[in-house]
Amino acid sequence: MTAPFRHASNFRSHRRQPGRLAVARARQEHGQALVEFVLLLPILLLLVFGIVQFGMALNSANDETHLANEVARYAAVNENPSPEALQKWAKSQADSGALAEQLVCISFPNGTSNIGDPVEVKVTGTMNWLPILKLEAASTVVEGKADMRLEAAPTNYTAGCA
Repeated sequence: MTAPFRHASNFRSHRRQPGRLAVARARQEHGQALVEFVLLLPILLLLVFGIVQFGMALNSANDETHLANEVARYAAVNENPSPEALQKWAKSQADSGALAEQLVCISFPNGTSNIGDPVEVKVTGTMNWLPILKLEAASTVVEGKADMRLEAAPTNYTAGCA
C-alpha cells in the first residue's frame, strides 16, 4: 500500500516566518481580563454597597414602624414599661444603628385625650446613604407611624417628642 498523498501547502504553514511570530505575539491577550476587571470593580462595588445600604434603610423603616406600633399600643392602654418617659423608653428600644437623630413623638390628633380618641406615634430617623462623606444631600428621613384608639385616659405618659 502506498502512503496517502500530502499536499505541499500543509508543510508550508508549519515553517517559521519571523513576521508572523511578531504579529501573533502582538495579538495575544494575556492580562486583558485583569484590566477589564479593574475597570469594572468600582462599578460592582458601588452596586453592592448600594444594595446593602438600601437593605439597611428598608430594615430601619420596618423597625421604626414596629417600634411606633409598640409605643402606640402602650399609649392606648395607658402603660409605661419604664420609670422614665414613654418616648425615652422607645428611643432606648430603637436598635437601628443605621439611623441618626431618632425622634419619638406621641400626639393626640383630635386635640383631646379621651377614651376612644386616637393616639398617634411617629418615630423618625435620618438614613445617611454615604456615611463616609457625611453629606446632607445624601440623607433621607425614614419614618414609622402608628395610630390607635385610646382604651384608657393617659396618666402614665404625656404627649410630646423626645
